[in-house]
Amino acid sequence: MLKLAERTFREAARLARDRRSVVLLPLGAIEQHGPHLPLLVDWRGAEELARRIAPHLSRAGYRPILAPAVPYGVSTLAVNWGGTVSLSAPTLTRVIVEIVEALAHHGFRNFVFVNYQADPDHLKAMAAARRALRRRRGLGLAFAGFAPGVKTPSAMLNDRVLGLMRSRRPEREWHSGELETSLMLARQPGLVRRAVARRLRPVWVDVREGLRRGARRFEQLDRGRRGYFGSPAVARAATGNKVMALRGRLIAHEVLETLSAGRPRGRSGRSAR
Repeated sequence: MLKLAERTFREAARLARDRRSVVLLPLGAIEQHGPHLPLLVDWRGAEELARRIAPHLSRAGYRPILAPAVPYGVSTLAVNWGGTVSLSAPTLTRVIVEIVEALAHHGFRNFVFVNYQADPDHLKAMAAARRALRRRRGLGLAFAGFAPGVKTPSAMLNDRVLGLMRSRRPEREWHSGELETSLMLARQPGLVRRAVARRLRPVWVDVREGLRRGARRFEQLDRGRRGYFGSPAVARAATGNKVMALRGRLIAHEVLETLSAGRPRGRSGRSAR
């Protein structure tokens, strides 16, 4: 996968003219992730998800290009916790729109928003960006990862993903639990406070139900202010690798279906798929 920021302006211009090019824009957050994980989990997760999706797009005839990530997101749930940086929803929407418009001005036509931040207000900002960008003709837009408007279990948390977990209550695993701890053990183990994670008792909270009832802060979901939901102690690097590989395959399939509506074409004139 090519990294846009490492190209020269001439190389970027050639990529922009190539109808096979698809820009992957990782969207993350800088927010609390319990006493055992760093603030960058969602940022790193978005970049890792892009890395897992890219080979599947390449095999389908596309040329994936990784844009620099947007590390800051909307973190309404975590706004009161140390280190969290939460943009307003209109600000994030505008940032996404302006990045895409700038790249589209140079000729890029296909964009995938690769998102690892599940805060409801963050997802609303993404939805607003998509609505604004749909006014521009000729753009292919797709979501990868946590996406707005998904009513059924997505490829991020479907039964196949849950089946790879060691947790005794995988349906209650959420923020900073087994999955995110496993991701960091697989990708940046040096940033995991392992001794702390091993001592953490499970916190079983129905986060989705709490959000449905109107919770707006993590402390409303868990008055103990422990900062995590699930069982970080059972996390393993192998689980993180297996889950992200599966997510990459499943999500790439969804992205390809979305992009196929625009049918980007290579220089040979044949369909990229």
